Amino acid sequence: MNNRIGIIGDVHSENLRLERAIDFLIKNQVDLLICTGDIADGRGDINKSCELLRTHCVVCARGNHDRWLLNNQARDIPDAHCRNDLTQETISFLEGLAVQERVELPDGELLLCHGVLDRDMDKIWPGTDKTRIERSKALDELLLNGPPRIIVNGHMHYRTLIDFMDCIVINAGSLKGDHAAISILDIRADLMIGYSIKDDSIEQLGKASLSNKLERKVWANTQDFDGDWVPITLN
Repeated sequence: MNNRIGIIGDVHSENLRLERAIDFLIKNQVDLLICTGDIADGRGDINKSCELLRTHCVVCARGNHDRWLLNNQARDIPDAHCRNDLTQETISFLEGLAVQERVELPDGELLLCHGVLDRDMDKIWPGTDKTRIERSKALDELLLNGPPRIIVNGHMHYRTLIDFMDCIVINAGSLKGDHAAISILDIRADLMIGYSIKDDSIEQLGKASLSNKLERKVWANTQDFDGDWVPITLN
């Protein structure tokens, strides 16, 4: 049963951090590893990254960078990979990734995607005094018609929780950059636990309850977003 889930955000070929993250999460006795995709385009080794994900049976969604790489699009971006960089095993792995994956939980279901559902470039964001609101009609429809308990996505490289009445959207962040992080979703303990990950260390950051939302803003849907929100972080 998937009581403890190790969550890895956008990889961007950070194979050394990915290896350290997988080892750490396995040692912390997770039942399943999931990843929000964007394995392509970064400073590290994409072939080693895909090999790690494949070897450890990580459930992985396809990101927009993976799609771009396979379709030979946007190859002028920084640290872009080319199809010629890929082994046949890597190509097969990337081509086999689904846009969405569903995982059974003890008390519901988790939906894994990169952007918002089947739209790998979409974002949702309730908005703050310095950032604009991002809404999704597709997500609103899902929220109205029996949503999963948890949605895990990436794309924004900003790890946060967005609370809806019957669903929590968890952005997994990224392995890229100075604020790289991973998480453990502990269903039995009702906790989301965050960890910073650097090239030479992993440190626990903070925790957040999955069910106790009394001090958090809860939205009916994304049309309810009003720009008056303080992002929830695990720092």
